[in-house]
Amino acid sequence: MQMFRILSICVVFLFLLAISGYAQSLHTSVIGTSYVGDATAFSNGFKIVPLPAREDTLFAVYGYNTDSCYYAISSDRGMTWEAHPLMVPGSGWENAHHPSCDVYRSGLIVVYESDSAGNSEIFVENPFDRCIPQRISHTAGNSILPAIVVDRDGGIHIVWQEDTPGNSEIYYYFASSYCPPADSETINLSCSETIYDRYPSISIYNGDEVHVIWERDDPPCETPYSIAHRYLRDGVWSGLELLDYDWHPLHHASLDYCHGEDSLSAAWEHSDSAIFYGGNGGGFPTTGESRYPVVSTVGYTWSYLYWEDNSDGYDDILAHLYYSMSGWSSYKFRDYCDEKVRYPNTSGCYVIWTQGDSAPYEVMFSCEDYPIGVEEDKDLPQCFAINCFPNPFNSSCVITAPAGAEIEIYDLLGNPVWSEIIPRSGPVEMVWIPDKTIPSGIYLVKARTEDGRTATKRILLIK
Repeated sequence: MQMFRILSICVVFLFLLAISGYAQSLHTSVIGTSYVGDATAFSNGFKIVPLPAREDTLFAVYGYNTDSCYYAISSDRGMTWEAHPLMVPGSGWENAHHPSCDVYRSGLIVVYESDSAGNSEIFVENPFDRCIPQRISHTAGNSILPAIVVDRDGGIHIVWQEDTPGNSEIYYYFASSYCPPADSETINLSCSETIYDRYPSISIYNGDEVHVIWERDDPPCETPYSIAHRYLRDGVWSGLELLDYDWHPLHHASLDYCHGEDSLSAAWEHSDSAIFYGGNGGGFPTTGESRYPVVSTVGYTWSYLYWEDNSDGYDDILAHLYYSMSGWSSYKFRDYCDEKVRYPNTSGCYVIWTQGDSAPYEVMFSCEDYPIGVEEDKDLPQCFAINCFPNPFNSSCVITAPAGAEIEIYDLLGNPVWSEIIPRSGPVEMVWIPDKTIPSGIYLVKARTEDGRTATKRILLIK
């Protein structure tokens, strides 16, 4: 039986979930089809990300077949999708596997591995510019399982597993810009050539700290299995620390996607217990194998956790939701479909996964808004969009919504801090200028139309 250490979690799915006085309207959609059963693998890199300036715009990446990857874009918060193939490098590198992505300004940046030339190397590309994919690894071994984050200045941070002759190690790459790569550097984070380091995950916390975790196997040790951690602060890497260690295997470490808005939260498999790291905790032991946990956390108010499980004799995904005003709730994806579901991946309140018993598989998406403890109409779906820009902001935020909509802004405890009604005629936008008593932090903008439909947007105030 396998369990995992998880840290913070949250939930998103395809039905109306009612918990302790609030209900959320959710929607699910098909992003695209795939001819590989691991289309949304693996959990170390992000596969679904929102565009910060326009959170109704979402990007997703996934494997399409044994030779290519696709990216998909939605401009209506996942209701509909357009999928397109990624460019492959060419010149001996005619395939792409295991993509990971992040965004900067209005663009998508994708990293993946290519192995058609005989050994795997790492490539990065922006599907919306004219640059060819850029090769960033140059070793005699196999470079695999890349993961990427982009900082607020556009700096690109990528990690991967480097299987050079001998033991596997974790490599880190940085470039201050994408095309062409500028001021780039590559370093070895492993600090050892005799230990097996695998499956790295990367994210940004506490403003601009770049954190990396990975699984480690040191056979001579009494407790050979561990989860290693290092972080980059003010240009200096920390020493290596172990977040966990055991004589049972620890696998598939993953980090929360938060772009600096929160502190470290992580998840990994543990073979015989469920121990949590950071955030609000979560997860629970099962009678089967628990694999590939992923987490998403917003402060100490919301947490989302997903992981694979086969306790019922088939591949399923379990979800565990936390909201500070109601506690935890959980459910199984297979309660709402009759097909194999695998490889969840999440950011914010969005989740994607691979679904199907045989090819062609479906790459699925689901969304759940952030509950704020207010009763809503359970029969009306969220089918309109609101925009908030700039986001993050430091003095004022422009909010656009349908004419006549009521705009309310809440803090993370569900306390209202501002409200206004957009006129039925004239501009369909309002400007929120927080007064001096409003502290920096995350706030929820909720719009309710005259016919009762609602939509919610998360914004970040930085003073």
